[in-house]
Amino acid sequence: MGARFQPSSREGIGVVMCGFSGILFHSESIRDRFPPALDGFRQAARRIAHRGNTEHREQLSEHFWLSHYRLAFQDISAGQQPMPSHDREHLILFNGEVYNHLQLRDAIVRQSGIRFKTRSDTETLIEGWKAFGEAFFEQLEGEYAFVILARNGSGFIAHRDRFGVKPLFLHADDIDSRTFASFSPEYSFSSGILEFASEIKGITSPKRWNRDGLLRQFVGLFEPICTPFEQLIQIPPGAILRARRNGEAFNCTLRTATTPIRQSVRGSRLACEDEFEQAFSQSVQERLLSDVELGVYLSGGVDSKAVAFELGRLTGREQPMKTFTVGFKQAGYDESEEALRFARHLGFNPHLVRIDGTALDYAYPLAVQNSELVQPFTNGAAKWWLSRFTRQYVHGVLTGDGADELLCGYPSYRYANWWRFVMRGRGQAETRGEVLQLLERIPLGTRGRDRLYNGRFAAHSKNPWLAGSSAAGSGRDFVDSIRLLGVPHPLFGQIQAITQALLGDEAESWLASQASSIQSWFGAGLAIDDALCAPDNALLVWQNYFAKTHLPVLILNWVGDRMEMANTLEGRTPFLSGHMRRLIHALPDHALVSGLHDKVLLRRSYARRFPPEFAQTPKKQFNAPFLDSAQLIKRFNSDQVFALCGLAEGRRLQGLLDQAKAVETQDPFLATHLRSAHQTAICLSIVHQSIVKGEQIEQDPEFEQHYLAQSGPV
Repeated sequence: MGARFQPSSREGIGVVMCGFSGILFHSESIRDRFPPALDGFRQAARRIAHRGNTEHREQLSEHFWLSHYRLAFQDISAGQQPMPSHDREHLILFNGEVYNHLQLRDAIVRQSGIRFKTRSDTETLIEGWKAFGEAFFEQLEGEYAFVILARNGSGFIAHRDRFGVKPLFLHADDIDSRTFASFSPEYSFSSGILEFASEIKGITSPKRWNRDGLLRQFVGLFEPICTPFEQLIQIPPGAILRARRNGEAFNCTLRTATTPIRQSVRGSRLACEDEFEQAFSQSVQERLLSDVELGVYLSGGVDSKAVAFELGRLTGREQPMKTFTVGFKQAGYDESEEALRFARHLGFNPHLVRIDGTALDYAYPLAVQNSELVQPFTNGAAKWWLSRFTRQYVHGVLTGDGADELLCGYPSYRYANWWRFVMRGRGQAETRGEVLQLLERIPLGTRGRDRLYNGRFAAHSKNPWLAGSSAAGSGRDFVDSIRLLGVPHPLFGQIQAITQALLGDEAESWLASQASSIQSWFGAGLAIDDALCAPDNALLVWQNYFAKTHLPVLILNWVGDRMEMANTLEGRTPFLSGHMRRLIHALPDHALVSGLHDKVLLRRSYARRFPPEFAQTPKKQFNAPFLDSAQLIKRFNSDQVFALCGLAEGRRLQGLLDQAKAVETQDPFLATHLRSAHQTAICLSIVHQSIVKGEQIEQDPEFEQHYLAQSGPV
């Protein structure tokens, strides 16, 4: 399997979206003693049926149980799963799309001599691995997660795409999930039973809260491997998991992707607009390949406008592309007019779904159930409605997911760049001690540049939630996080406030206990372990951490793949392509953030392609109002959630709201953090009911049709 791989230049694609689950047993006796039994496996497998409605297949043997729900986009009559290899020795379960798979086939044929039977990328994957081993995975362009099993039950190999667009979870009954809290190039563990699934709901074994894992997710310290549950991990982006039967257990090795998001803060290499556009256009073009109609999400931001523009350039106007936009009755959150204006500028066919508070209240529990995530945001409810609406017209949609993470579009990136500017005027520092010494000599607030960020974004204090701003901009986030965590964390004020509200006197010691784990993910893949606190590295290490933690765990679960697949809609993400990953890796800071200006390269590139007012639209956070009605709290028993989950005994849900109201006038950011904690607790109660207790939240088709009937082409 070690032959050198050389792809051909052929084009084409066969695409399959799906949800799969499986259990591998070390022995028949272990299988026969598995408490949920086969009925329990099938019940769990059905809970991810929304990921594929083309067909369902299962395969059972003395060694394993497998289930696969399929949503096919090309070669629909073939590509059935679990798919055997040509030599019948292995099976593959696959979710996602590999856009360049037909280009890879000539090399596979030369190496193995096989003759392909289908145009499915599933067949290319299993035969490519058979021919070239794990080296084949480096050639894949797409969004995917898959498991390849030996039919004799001796083991399997699993792999996930570099950004973690497609989810994959593993339950192993003999592991301590906190073993994976800190970054390592490789982890080893053993277990007699291995369960895997595209979503946590598809795991058969009972879910039990892990307090540290739950606290990390609740306060916003997201983890790319650990979940809030005992013995349950997610395969991190780009990782390869190997499991081999040995003695009385499976010996497992998890090898992580060690490449950082970028390699340096400095450099003369500033990608020109032409280079950026070429890489992005190629990413969009690859994601157009399908036998069914595709559309595009369109908001008022430059990200989705760039996607739509490339679609227009690539497809022409003979059959205008359908755009899909969500509008809010609450004016502060609504971007629909800007989105419709741009759609008409391109000559596209715009579609709009407009929702209000009642619609958001309805969708919020469904969105939480599908995300399986404990977090404060409510915009996933709007994204759920958008995917529900879009699925009436198309089977797949191109999205702007990943642009803010790769091209530095969030306020926290500007804040990190400001911190570097502020500290540069105080002298050079690399270590925690050196930074704190500089600040002791020249305290924050004593120089004019110290007030620059606060002055520029003072309007955010009127409504930090609406503005999508988690920091007042004084710099205290950096000072406190460097002191306590040993890293410059621009959102630390929010994290600290929520932790304090939950844990009281225990808060600081608990945060300090997480420091080494957090440091490891800030520096993952970077050769700057002794300089994590260096202000010059602030933007680089924050983007690296965000791309490895928040992007796959929060963003892609809450407003990405999970919300599309909740309504059996495929989302395609051109910003999260291999072409873009390689381009971004070589960029210095100033290509992404210049002063307090974000997405510099993206805006500069597309200012040449469409009217400047469209390219220079200020970043507006995709957000939705707080959804903490008494009805939701009663329905999900949110008042008792802290005790039910063992998170913070004695804490009251109403206490968080009371604290927020008490400080909202003098400190609107602290009030917003406390309201966020209140919202997160409601979210937790929904996860507890739907995932831990396994009580399915049902939909109301009549209610949905009421809103959808008022929406459509505009």
